[in-house]
Formats: sequence, C-alpha cells, structure tokens
Amino acid sequence: PFLNSLGLKGPSEKAIEGAIKEWQQKTCIRFVPRTDQKDYVQFFDGGFSKCWSYVGRIGGMQKISIGFGCFTQGVVVHEIGHALGFYHEQSRPDRDNYVEIVWSNIKEENKHNFEKYNHGVIDSLGVPYDYGSIMHYGKRDFAKWPWQTTIKVKKSGASIGQRSHLSALDAKQMNLFYNCKTKV
Repeated sequence: PFLNSLGLKGPSEKAIEGAIKEWQQKTCIRFVPRTDQKDYVQFFDGGFSKCWSYVGRIGGMQKISIGFGCFTQGVVVHEIGHALGFYHEQSRPDRDNYVEIVWSNIKEENKHNFEKYNHGVIDSLGVPYDYGSIMHYGKRDFAKWPWQTTIKVKKSGASIGQRSHLSALDAKQMNLFYNCKTKV
C-alpha cells in the first residue's frame, strides 16, 4: 500500500503516478492506495533533504522523500526500488569487476553511497551486473567538483547513471526477488 502525503501535487504527483505505473507494467509488484494497512509506503515532500528511501521493508510507515530536484519519474522509480529492496548497482559485491570507485573525488559526506556490500546483504540472484540499471549512479555523482569522475567503467562504451526507466535486468531481478510466478 502507498500514501501520497498532502502537498505533493503537480510534477511530484505525476512522477509518483508514472513511477508506480512503470513498476506495475514491468514487474509483478502491485501498489494499492492505503486504507488501514500497518505497513505502507509514504511519499512526502522532503524539501532540501532531496530524494531518499530506506532499503527494503522496514515495517510500519516507509518514507520515500520526493524533495527538491526529485520531480522526475525516473528518480521516483529509483527511490521505489530502494523501498522494494534494491541497493545501488555499484554497491554489489562483484562491482570491482565492472567499475572502479574514485574515492578521492567523492564528497566525504556521500562516501557511504559507494560502499560495497557482501553477498549476505546483496544477492543479485544470478542477474549480471547492469551498467544500465536505474539503480546505478552516474560517473560524476557526488563529486567534489562537477568535472571529476567518481565511477570509472571498465567496459568500453558503457554508460551509467540513467534515470529514465527500469532496465530489463532491473525488472528481471525484481521479479526474481519477489519470486514472481508469471512473466510480465
């Protein structure tokens, strides 16, 4: 279940509706408006705290911040991905085979976003590393200076950081994660 807090209108509301629709079209995940369910996702205006969500089901009210700069469908798809259990793609245990994190270029307060987790935290369920994942940061995200690279790709020509749509591998992994029986 989900609840759109008061105050999220216009572009924010459209982004939320579009993001929910995309998850429902490409996966077995279904969202219903909240009535009296104990566990639910609550979208709220995070103001300058930007865009964020806890990873995975935490129980009770699960907040998704749609703050300043988060008014696009792709960003909301990304944040819903966190609420559904996805970490950032560049946090996978096997990430060093695909990307190099340039720690010296990352703002100190954002380094936690680039942590690598072990297999006990992230299980990719056999889905290959996805440069095109909506959960992957871009090559300059959280850089100290706008021209600095924070993530170098090891595959020639690979592009990272798209925020337009779920990739085919995002959808596949989510369907495996939730043990979907039917193909979407």
